[in-house]
Amino acid sequence: MNAPAPALPAERDADVLVIGAGPAGLHAAFYAAWRGLNVTVLDARHEPGGQLTALYPDRRVYDVPGLPATPAADVIAALVRQLDGLPVRLRPGTLARTLEPDGDGWRVGTTGADGPRTFRTGAVILAAGLGALLPREARVPGTHPDVRTDVPDPARLAGRRVLIVGGVPQATRAALELAQAGAQVTLTHRRAGFRGSPAELDALSEAGRSGQLTVLAPAVLLNVTPTGAALTVDGQPRDVPADTVLILNGYLPDLNPLQSWPLQWQGEYVPDGPDGRTALPGVFVVGDLAASGQDFKLISVGLAQAAVAANHAAHHVRPELRVRPGHSSEKRLS
Repeated sequence: MNAPAPALPAERDADVLVIGAGPAGLHAAFYAAWRGLNVTVLDARHEPGGQLTALYPDRRVYDVPGLPATPAADVIAALVRQLDGLPVRLRPGTLARTLEPDGDGWRVGTTGADGPRTFRTGAVILAAGLGALLPREARVPGTHPDVRTDVPDPARLAGRRVLIVGGVPQATRAALELAQAGAQVTLTHRRAGFRGSPAELDALSEAGRSGQLTVLAPAVLLNVTPTGAALTVDGQPRDVPADTVLILNGYLPDLNPLQSWPLQWQGEYVPDGPDGRTALPGVFVVGDLAASGQDFKLISVGLAQAAVAANHAAHHVRPELRVRPGHSSEKRLS
């Protein structure tokens, strides 16, 4: 394969920082790392995949080259597997907020579960799609000491009683992951059906039958209480004790953290050249955020943009690397 990535300069956290772990971001990370660069990928969510895993992991995608009629979650899993053995670090739960010059590179300020942090990098590739996918606000009457709208590390809730409210794929996955981690899980939704991949739904049914978790649906959440929540199940009142209540209603995209960056924004798009360059040297844009894609919000378009921008970013950071990477069939990974 290519020579291993050289050691980073002491003042840098990454050669290339990719913002967004959707298909375009993951493919950009692959190409930059395959060229021998150290890459860090930031994403606001706790798992990679962007819209594909957050909004429709169970739907089949038909336009990804070489993966016909593939569930969206499996497309992301394949893109993540392609990073195996490469110098790529995924930093989920990290929201990019600020951008400042740093010599011949950039400083990106972030917030996340571990608090604020600054990443220093030689180049930035923006692959933020429609924006950071942030949890919808929970509007539930009553008070409870631990109500959340996103799923933390499952290990942190081991041994706790957890009530999950929602029918979105995220709720199904959270119920399974938390039960496996040792939480006492109750999953509820106003309708009887839940969303998820066929395998996840089968696992949910089996977990309910075996008593690994409790499913209450259809049910209505009336209010939270200091010790749990009040529901009606089949029209009958029922109190559910819970140490943690997760209200999972999906996500809304938010570009606000990025729109203060001086990128000559055109509405929700960042103007870019044919190589993905923006108005800022060393800052590139790919995918749904790139103005050059116009209304072609297609995975296949984002993948092509990612490959082009990543190779130009590699040359920007290490000028001795040619922009053109050569054919992958002429190289091998070991």
